[in-house]
Amino acid sequence: MSKKFRIELPKFRLELHARLVKRRKPLLEDPILPSASLVKKKYRTGTLPGKIVRYLSEHKSVRKLFAANMAAVVIATTFLPVSQATNVKAAEFTGQDGTVIQTQNNLETQKGTQFPLSQIKINQYFSFFHPGVDLGAKIGSIIKPVKSGIVIEAGYVTDGYGNTILIDHGKGLTSRYAHLSKIEVTVGERVTTDTEIGKVGVSGHSTGPHLHLEIRQNGFPLNPLTVLPR
Repeated sequence: MSKKFRIELPKFRLELHARLVKRRKPLLEDPILPSASLVKKKYRTGTLPGKIVRYLSEHKSVRKLFAANMAAVVIATTFLPVSQATNVKAAEFTGQDGTVIQTQNNLETQKGTQFPLSQIKINQYFSFFHPGVDLGAKIGSIIKPVKSGIVIEAGYVTDGYGNTILIDHGKGLTSRYAHLSKIEVTVGERVTTDTEIGKVGVSGHSTGPHLHLEIRQNGFPLNPLTVLPR
């Protein structure tokens, strides 16, 4: 809709054409600090603290804030003198059972764990924006659980994971296997490290055949490479 405005002065005549445009209301975004009912409705599995952590890690505003802070830290550190402490790598100790412990994250390699695929090819590593690792493999490659446990989720999900299996290993530890071409277990089934649970595929949001593996402790994502055997 447009309107014409005319202003006349003794020697001048000014005409203004104004176009009135109705302003669209911005799309409402989920709040940064969610309520308990919101996270329970959004995520079906996991503990309440784990659901809150997952909600925050997936929130667009939180990601932007984190990225901005990280950029500021990187810029600031470039102007700081390099001390001797900054060049010291995380110390590694070998236990009696051969387990490697890094003091950097104080996380001991889980006993009785294994890689879910017979051949290991990492396409994408763990990061703040990628709470797992992508293991490249051919379609149909056999997948086995990283640790014995009970299947608590097995089916197709619409959040990009596609065919997914979620296994509870006890004491708050869970593992997720996504983008499968075939699921060979059911909810409630007890599995071991010898159980074939599914096969590699490209279901969900996937750019190529691979297995997306996530490992969480009480809902908080861990770097699988610090949990699995080296």
